[in-house]
Amino acid sequence: MTLSTDRIDESVSRAIRWLITLLPKEDGSAGIWERLRIDQDDAIVRRVRPDCTAETAALLDAAGAVQQRRDYEHLAGSMRGWLQRVQRPDGGFPFYELTAAPNGTDDGSTADLMWPNDNGKVLELLCLGDYPRESMTRLASYLIDNQRADGWFSLDAVDYRGPCFVSWPVVGLARYYGSSGDERAAAAVTKAIGYLRSLQCADGRLKTSYEISGTENWRPVSSETAEAMRAFALTHRLVGLDTRAEIAGCRDFLTRLTTAEGAIRNCDAASSGASEQADPALTDLVYTCGYALHGWLDAWRATGEASDLAAAAGLGEFLISIQVDDPSVQWDGAWRGSYDVDQRSWRGRANQSNPIDEGGEFSVYTGWTTATIASGLLRIRDELARASR
Repeated sequence: MTLSTDRIDESVSRAIRWLITLLPKEDGSAGIWERLRIDQDDAIVRRVRPDCTAETAALLDAAGAVQQRRDYEHLAGSMRGWLQRVQRPDGGFPFYELTAAPNGTDDGSTADLMWPNDNGKVLELLCLGDYPRESMTRLASYLIDNQRADGWFSLDAVDYRGPCFVSWPVVGLARYYGSSGDERAAAAVTKAIGYLRSLQCADGRLKTSYEISGTENWRPVSSETAEAMRAFALTHRLVGLDTRAEIAGCRDFLTRLTTAEGAIRNCDAASSGASEQADPALTDLVYTCGYALHGWLDAWRATGEASDLAAAAGLGEFLISIQVDDPSVQWDGAWRGSYDVDQRSWRGRANQSNPIDEGGEFSVYTGWTTATIASGLLRIRDELARASR
Protein backbone atom coordinates (compact mmCIF):
# COMPACT_ATOMS: atom_id res chain seq x y z
CA MET A 1 0.00 0.00 0.00
CA THR A 2 1.24 3.50 -0.77
CA LEU A 3 -1.39 5.34 1.24
CA SER A 4 -0.07 6.79 4.49
CA THR A 5 -2.00 7.17 7.72
CA ASP A 6 -1.25 10.92 7.65
CA ARG A 7 -2.87 11.34 4.24
CA ILE A 8 -5.88 9.35 5.32
CA ASP A 9 -6.25 11.32 8.55
CA GLU A 10 -6.09 14.64 6.71
CA SER A 11 -8.65 13.50 4.14
CA VAL A 12 -11.02 12.23 6.83
CA SER A 13 -10.66 15.43 8.88
CA ARG A 14 -11.50 17.55 5.86
CA ALA A 15 -14.53 15.37 5.09
CA ILE A 16 -15.80 15.70 8.66
CA ARG A 17 -15.35 19.48 8.67
CA TRP A 18 -17.66 19.60 5.64
CA LEU A 19 -20.17 17.11 7.07
CA ILE A 20 -20.57 19.21 10.21
CA THR A 21 -21.76 22.12 8.06
CA LEU A 22 -24.76 19.98 7.00
CA LEU A 23 -26.08 19.45 10.54
CA PRO A 24 -29.48 21.12 11.04
CA LYS A 25 -28.49 21.58 14.71
CA GLU A 26 -24.89 22.06 15.76
CA ASP A 27 -25.07 19.38 18.44
CA GLY A 28 -26.16 16.68 15.95
CA SER A 29 -29.48 16.08 17.71
CA ALA A 30 -31.49 16.61 14.51
CA GLY A 31 -29.50 14.22 12.30
CA ILE A 32 -27.87 15.39 9.07
CA TRP A 33 -29.22 16.69 5.80
CA GLU A 34 -29.02 14.48 2.73
CA ARG A 35 -26.95 16.56 0.32
CA LEU A 36 -26.25 19.78 -1.51
CA ARG A 37 -27.50 20.39 -5.05
CA ILE A 38 -24.86 22.87 -6.06
CA ASP A 39 -26.58 23.92 -9.28
CA GLN A 40 -29.46 25.42 -7.28
CA ASP A 41 -29.66 28.75 -5.45
CA ASP A 42 -30.84 27.06 -2.23
CA ALA A 43 -28.37 24.20 -2.34
CA ILE A 44 -29.32 22.29 0.80
CA VAL A 45 -31.69 19.35 0.32
CA ARG A 46 -33.40 19.42 3.70
CA ARG A 47 -34.22 15.75 3.94
CA VAL A 48 -32.80 14.37 7.18
CA ARG A 49 -32.28 10.71 6.41
CA PRO A 50 -31.73 7.86 8.85
CA ASP A 51 -29.20 6.15 6.56
CA CYS A 52 -27.14 9.32 6.03
CA THR A 53 -27.29 10.01 9.77
CA ALA A 54 -26.23 6.47 10.68
CA GLU A 55 -23.32 6.58 8.23
CA THR A 56 -22.12 9.95 9.54
CA ALA A 57 -22.44 8.88 13.17
CA ALA A 58 -20.39 5.74 12.44
CA LEU A 59 -17.69 7.85 10.81
CA LEU A 60 -17.60 10.26 13.74
CA ASP A 61 -17.29 7.38 16.20
CA ALA A 62 -14.45 5.79 14.23
CA ALA A 63 -12.60 9.06 13.64
CA GLY A 64 -13.12 10.11 17.26
CA ALA A 65 -11.44 6.94 18.47
CA VAL A 66 -8.52 7.25 16.06
CA GLN A 67 -7.95 10.97 16.49
CA GLN A 68 -8.96 11.15 20.17
CA ARG A 69 -11.68 13.68 19.40
CA ARG A 70 -14.30 13.60 22.13
CA ASP A 71 -16.29 16.25 20.27
CA TYR A 72 -16.78 13.81 17.39
CA GLU A 73 -18.00 11.16 19.80
CA HIS A 74 -20.47 13.58 21.41
CA LEU A 75 -21.87 14.50 17.99
CA ALA A 76 -22.21 10.82 17.13
CA GLY A 77 -24.08 10.18 20.36
CA SER A 78 -26.56 12.96 19.61
CA MET A 79 -27.11 11.57 16.11
CA ARG A 80 -27.74 8.11 17.53
CA GLY A 81 -30.39 9.65 19.76
CA TRP A 82 -32.16 11.16 16.74
CA LEU A 83 -32.11 7.79 14.98
CA GLN A 84 -33.76 6.04 17.88
CA ARG A 85 -36.48 8.71 18.03
CA VAL A 86 -37.48 8.28 14.37
CA GLN A 87 -37.62 4.47 14.33
CA ARG A 88 -41.20 3.43 13.59
CA PRO A 89 -43.27 1.22 15.92
CA ASP A 90 -42.93 -1.65 13.41
CA GLY A 91 -39.13 -1.39 13.65
CA GLY A 92 -38.45 0.19 10.25
CA PHE A 93 -36.97 3.59 9.48
CA PRO A 94 -38.69 6.12 7.21
CA PHE A 95 -37.04 7.51 4.09
CA TYR A 96 -36.51 10.98 5.56
CA GLU A 97 -37.78 13.75 7.79
CA LEU A 98 -38.09 17.26 6.41
CA THR A 99 -36.72 20.28 8.27
CA ALA A 100 -37.85 23.83 7.76
CA ALA A 101 -36.44 25.80 4.83
CA PRO A 102 -35.66 29.54 5.21
CA ASN A 103 -38.91 30.40 3.44
CA GLY A 104 -40.87 28.13 5.78
CA THR A 105 -42.25 25.91 3.00
CA ASP A 106 -41.24 22.60 4.58
CA ASP A 107 -43.48 21.35 7.38
CA GLY A 108 -41.21 19.00 9.30
CA SER A 109 -43.22 15.98 8.17
CA THR A 110 -41.82 12.48 7.77
CA ALA A 111 -41.80 10.66 4.43
CA ASP A 112 -42.93 7.15 5.33
CA LEU A 113 -41.89 5.58 2.05
CA MET A 114 -39.83 2.56 3.09
CA TRP A 115 -36.76 1.31 1.26
CA PRO A 116 -35.18 -2.08 2.00
CA ASN A 117 -31.72 -0.87 0.97
CA ASP A 118 -31.82 2.10 3.36
CA ASN A 119 -33.10 -0.09 6.19
CA GLY A 120 -30.51 -2.79 5.54
CA LYS A 121 -27.78 -0.18 5.64
CA VAL A 122 -29.11 1.24 8.92
CA LEU A 123 -29.28 -2.25 10.42
CA GLU A 124 -25.60 -2.86 9.67
CA LEU A 125 -24.65 0.40 11.37
CA LEU A 126 -26.88 -0.28 14.37
CA CYS A 127 -25.06 -3.60 14.79
CA LEU A 128 -21.65 -1.95 14.56
CA GLY A 129 -22.44 1.03 16.78
CA ASP A 130 -23.48 1.82 20.33
CA TYR A 131 -27.22 1.24 19.95
CA PRO A 132 -29.72 -0.63 22.12
CA ARG A 133 -30.07 -4.30 21.18
CA GLU A 134 -33.84 -3.80 21.12
CA SER A 135 -33.55 -1.26 18.30
CA MET A 136 -31.56 -3.57 16.03
CA THR A 137 -33.76 -6.57 16.85
CA ARG A 138 -36.89 -4.66 15.90
CA LEU A 139 -35.36 -3.58 12.58
CA ALA A 140 -34.07 -7.07 11.83
CA SER A 141 -37.53 -8.49 12.54
CA TYR A 142 -39.12 -5.88 10.30
CA LEU A 143 -36.94 -6.98 7.37
CA ILE A 144 -37.36 -10.69 8.07
CA ASP A 145 -41.13 -10.36 8.33
CA ASN A 146 -41.28 -8.57 4.97
CA GLN A 147 -39.13 -11.00 2.99
CA ARG A 148 -40.87 -13.02 0.32
CA ALA A 149 -40.35 -16.72 -0.36
CA ASP A 150 -38.05 -16.06 -3.34
CA GLY A 151 -35.70 -14.01 -1.13
CA TRP A 152 -36.53 -10.43 -2.14
CA PHE A 153 -38.40 -7.90 0.01
CA SER A 154 -41.78 -6.17 -0.12
CA LEU A 155 -42.32 -3.15 2.13
CA ASP A 156 -45.69 -1.45 2.54
CA ALA A 157 -47.08 -3.42 -0.43
CA VAL A 158 -44.23 -2.35 -2.75
CA ASP A 159 -42.12 -5.18 -4.23
CA TYR A 160 -38.37 -4.65 -4.45
CA ARG A 161 -36.67 -7.24 -6.66
CA GLY A 162 -33.54 -5.36 -7.79
CA PRO A 163 -30.21 -6.49 -6.33
CA CYS A 164 -29.56 -3.23 -4.48
CA PHE A 165 -32.79 -3.82 -2.55
CA VAL A 166 -31.70 -7.33 -1.57
CA SER A 167 -27.95 -6.91 -1.04
CA TRP A 168 -28.36 -4.29 1.66
CA PRO A 169 -30.78 -6.30 3.82
CA VAL A 170 -28.30 -9.19 3.49
CA VAL A 171 -25.50 -6.93 4.73
CA GLY A 172 -27.57 -5.81 7.71
CA LEU A 173 -28.94 -9.23 8.57
CA ALA A 174 -25.51 -10.87 8.27
CA ARG A 175 -24.14 -8.32 10.74
CA TYR A 176 -27.14 -8.91 12.98
CA TYR A 177 -26.62 -12.68 12.88
CA GLY A 178 -22.94 -12.17 13.64
CA SER A 179 -23.75 -10.22 16.78
CA SER A 180 -26.88 -12.07 17.94
CA GLY A 181 -26.78 -15.62 16.60
CA ASP A 182 -30.47 -15.26 15.70
CA GLU A 183 -31.17 -18.16 13.32
CA ARG A 184 -34.09 -16.30 11.76
CA ALA A 185 -31.54 -13.86 10.36
CA ALA A 186 -29.36 -16.67 8.99
CA ALA A 187 -32.38 -18.20 7.27
CA ALA A 188 -33.35 -14.85 5.73
CA VAL A 189 -29.79 -14.31 4.50
CA THR A 190 -29.74 -17.79 2.96
CA LYS A 191 -32.96 -17.12 1.03
CA ALA A 192 -31.74 -13.72 -0.15
CA ILE A 193 -28.39 -15.09 -1.25
CA GLY A 194 -30.20 -17.72 -3.29
CA TYR A 195 -32.06 -14.95 -5.09
CA LEU A 196 -28.89 -12.89 -5.66
CA ARG A 197 -27.17 -15.97 -7.08
CA SER A 198 -29.97 -16.22 -9.63
CA LEU A 199 -29.19 -12.65 -10.75
CA GLN A 200 -25.45 -13.10 -11.24
CA CYS A 201 -24.49 -13.22 -14.90
CA ALA A 202 -21.77 -15.32 -16.49
CA ASP A 203 -19.33 -12.38 -16.46
CA GLY A 204 -19.82 -11.89 -12.71
CA ARG A 205 -21.98 -8.79 -12.75
CA LEU A 206 -25.43 -8.66 -11.21
CA LYS A 207 -28.48 -8.19 -13.37
CA THR A 208 -29.63 -4.65 -12.57
CA SER A 209 -32.85 -3.19 -11.20
CA TYR A 210 -33.22 -1.48 -14.56
CA GLU A 211 -33.09 -4.83 -16.37
CA ILE A 212 -35.44 -6.52 -13.91
CA SER A 213 -38.15 -3.90 -13.47
CA GLY A 214 -37.19 -0.79 -15.44
CA THR A 215 -36.39 1.13 -12.23
CA GLU A 216 -33.33 2.81 -10.74
CA ASN A 217 -32.41 3.87 -14.29
CA TRP A 218 -29.67 6.21 -13.03
CA ARG A 219 -27.72 3.57 -11.09
CA PRO A 220 -24.72 2.29 -13.08
CA VAL A 221 -24.16 -1.44 -13.39
CA SER A 222 -20.97 -1.02 -11.33
CA SER A 223 -23.04 -0.10 -8.29
CA GLU A 224 -25.26 -3.13 -7.84
CA THR A 225 -22.32 -5.47 -8.36
CA ALA A 226 -20.24 -3.62 -5.74
CA GLU A 227 -23.11 -3.84 -3.25
CA ALA A 228 -23.61 -7.54 -4.01
CA MET A 229 -19.91 -8.16 -3.37
CA ARG A 230 -20.43 -6.79 0.14
CA ALA A 231 -23.43 -9.07 0.63
CA PHE A 232 -21.62 -12.18 -0.60
CA ALA A 233 -18.48 -11.39 1.43
CA LEU A 234 -20.25 -10.73 4.73
CA THR A 235 -22.42 -13.80 4.24
CA HIS A 236 -19.35 -15.96 3.74
CA ARG A 237 -17.52 -14.58 6.77
CA LEU A 238 -20.36 -14.10 9.26
CA VAL A 239 -23.05 -16.60 8.28
CA GLY A 240 -20.83 -19.39 6.97
CA LEU A 241 -22.33 -19.89 3.52
CA ASP A 242 -19.73 -20.64 0.88
CA THR A 243 -20.05 -17.69 -1.50
CA ARG A 244 -16.46 -17.61 -2.72
CA ALA A 245 -17.49 -18.25 -6.32
CA GLU A 246 -19.93 -15.34 -6.22
CA ILE A 247 -17.32 -13.05 -4.65
CA ALA A 248 -14.90 -14.06 -7.40
CA GLY A 249 -17.47 -13.21 -10.06
CA CYS A 250 -18.03 -9.73 -8.62
CA ARG A 251 -14.27 -9.29 -8.28
CA ASP A 252 -13.67 -10.20 -11.92
CA PHE A 253 -16.32 -7.80 -13.21
CA LEU A 254 -15.25 -4.85 -11.04
CA THR A 255 -11.60 -5.47 -11.86
CA ARG A 256 -12.52 -5.27 -15.54
CA LEU A 257 -13.98 -1.81 -14.90
CA THR A 258 -11.05 -0.58 -12.78
CA THR A 259 -8.63 1.95 -14.23
CA ALA A 260 -4.89 2.03 -13.64
CA GLU A 261 -5.55 4.77 -11.05
CA GLY A 262 -7.98 2.57 -9.12
CA ALA A 263 -11.25 4.22 -10.21
CA ILE A 264 -14.23 2.06 -11.20
CA ARG A 265 -15.91 2.96 -14.48
CA ASN A 266 -19.70 2.96 -14.58
CA CYS A 267 -19.71 0.24 -17.23
CA ASP A 268 -17.89 -1.11 -20.26
CA ALA A 269 -19.13 -1.80 -23.79
CA ALA A 270 -20.42 -5.25 -22.89
CA SER A 271 -22.54 -3.99 -19.96
CA SER A 272 -23.62 -0.59 -21.24
CA GLY A 273 -27.18 -1.73 -21.86
CA ALA A 274 -27.74 -2.69 -18.24
CA SER A 275 -28.54 0.88 -17.16
CA GLU A 276 -29.37 4.27 -18.63
CA GLN A 277 -26.28 5.46 -16.71
CA ALA A 278 -24.04 4.13 -19.45
CA ASP A 279 -21.06 6.43 -19.99
CA PRO A 280 -17.89 4.37 -19.46
CA ALA A 281 -15.79 7.51 -19.02
CA LEU A 282 -17.59 8.27 -15.75
CA THR A 283 -17.14 6.90 -12.27
CA ASP A 284 -20.08 7.12 -9.89
CA LEU A 285 -19.37 8.34 -6.36
CA VAL A 286 -22.90 8.08 -4.95
CA TYR A 287 -23.85 4.47 -5.62
CA THR A 288 -20.52 2.81 -6.40
CA CYS A 289 -17.20 4.16 -5.14
CA GLY A 290 -17.80 4.31 -1.39
CA TYR A 291 -19.53 0.95 -1.26
CA ALA A 292 -16.94 -0.61 -3.56
CA LEU A 293 -14.25 0.64 -1.17
CA HIS A 294 -15.98 -1.24 1.65
CA GLY A 295 -16.73 -4.14 -0.70
CA TRP A 296 -13.08 -4.69 -1.59
CA LEU A 297 -12.21 -4.69 2.11
CA ASP A 298 -15.04 -7.08 2.96
CA ALA A 299 -13.89 -9.43 0.19
CA TRP A 300 -10.32 -9.23 1.52
CA ARG A 301 -11.47 -10.16 5.02
CA ALA A 302 -13.69 -12.97 3.72
CA THR A 303 -11.20 -14.63 1.37
CA GLY A 304 -7.73 -13.28 2.11
CA GLU A 305 -7.28 -12.52 -1.59
CA ALA A 306 -4.47 -9.93 -1.68
CA SER A 307 -5.76 -8.33 -4.89
CA ASP A 308 -8.88 -7.18 -3.01
CA LEU A 309 -6.83 -5.25 -0.48
CA ALA A 310 -4.73 -3.77 -3.29
CA ALA A 311 -7.89 -2.73 -5.13
CA ALA A 312 -9.21 -1.01 -1.99
CA ALA A 313 -5.94 0.86 -1.58
CA GLY A 314 -5.91 1.89 -5.23
CA LEU A 315 -9.49 3.14 -5.06
CA GLY A 316 -8.69 4.98 -1.83
CA GLU A 317 -5.69 6.68 -3.46
CA PHE A 318 -7.86 7.77 -6.38
CA LEU A 319 -10.61 9.13 -4.14
CA ILE A 320 -8.22 11.17 -2.02
CA SER A 321 -6.72 12.59 -5.22
CA ILE A 322 -10.09 13.98 -6.36
CA GLN A 323 -11.47 15.14 -2.99
CA VAL A 324 -12.68 18.73 -3.41
CA ASP A 325 -9.91 21.10 -2.34
CA ASP A 326 -11.26 24.61 -2.80
CA PRO A 327 -11.97 26.73 0.31
CA SER A 328 -14.01 29.13 -1.81
CA VAL A 329 -16.86 26.62 -2.30
CA GLN A 330 -19.49 25.34 0.12
CA TRP A 331 -18.50 21.72 -0.50
CA ASP A 332 -14.77 21.93 0.22
CA GLY A 333 -13.59 18.61 1.66
CA ALA A 334 -16.44 16.56 0.19
CA TRP A 335 -16.80 14.48 -2.97
CA ARG A 336 -19.20 15.30 -5.77
CA GLY A 337 -21.34 12.59 -7.33
CA SER A 338 -19.80 11.89 -10.76
CA TYR A 339 -16.31 12.23 -12.20
CA ASP A 340 -14.87 11.78 -15.70
CA VAL A 341 -11.84 9.50 -15.25
CA ASP A 342 -10.54 10.19 -18.76
CA GLN A 343 -10.80 13.99 -18.71
CA ARG A 344 -10.11 14.21 -14.94
CA SER A 345 -12.98 16.57 -14.24
CA TRP A 346 -16.35 16.52 -12.50
CA ARG A 347 -18.94 15.53 -15.08
CA GLY A 348 -22.13 13.51 -15.45
CA ARG A 349 -25.72 13.56 -14.22
CA ALA A 350 -28.06 11.12 -12.49
CA ASN A 351 -31.19 12.49 -14.12
CA GLN A 352 -32.01 9.43 -16.21
CA SER A 353 -35.77 9.11 -15.53
CA ASN A 354 -34.99 10.93 -12.28
CA PRO A 355 -36.17 14.55 -12.07
CA ILE A 356 -34.46 15.21 -8.73
CA ASP A 357 -31.03 14.20 -10.09
CA GLU A 358 -30.08 11.80 -7.29
CA GLY A 359 -26.37 11.85 -7.95
CA GLY A 360 -24.15 13.32 -10.64
CA GLU A 361 -21.70 16.18 -10.61
CA PHE A 362 -24.12 18.64 -8.96
CA SER A 363 -24.99 16.41 -5.98
CA VAL A 364 -22.77 16.40 -2.91
CA TYR A 365 -24.08 13.78 -0.50
CA THR A 366 -23.38 13.40 3.22
CA GLY A 367 -24.14 9.70 3.54
CA TRP A 368 -23.79 7.49 0.46
CA THR A 369 -20.70 9.45 -0.60
CA THR A 370 -18.62 11.58 1.77
CA ALA A 371 -19.21 9.74 5.05
CA THR A 372 -19.05 6.37 3.26
CA ILE A 373 -15.76 7.13 1.52
CA ALA A 374 -14.20 8.57 4.68
CA SER A 375 -15.19 5.54 6.79
CA GLY A 376 -13.76 3.28 4.09
CA LEU A 377 -10.49 5.19 4.25
CA LEU A 378 -10.38 4.62 8.00
CA ARG A 379 -10.80 0.90 7.38
CA ILE A 380 -7.79 1.03 5.04
CA ARG A 381 -5.95 2.86 7.83
CA ASP A 382 -6.67 -0.12 10.10
CA GLU A 383 -5.14 -2.45 7.51
CA LEU A 384 -2.06 -0.25 7.32
CA ALA A 385 -1.72 -0.44 11.10
CA ARG A 386 -2.01 -4.24 11.03
CA ALA A 387 0.60 -4.50 8.30
CA SER A 388 3.10 -2.48 10.33
CA ARG A 389 2.86 -4.66 13.44
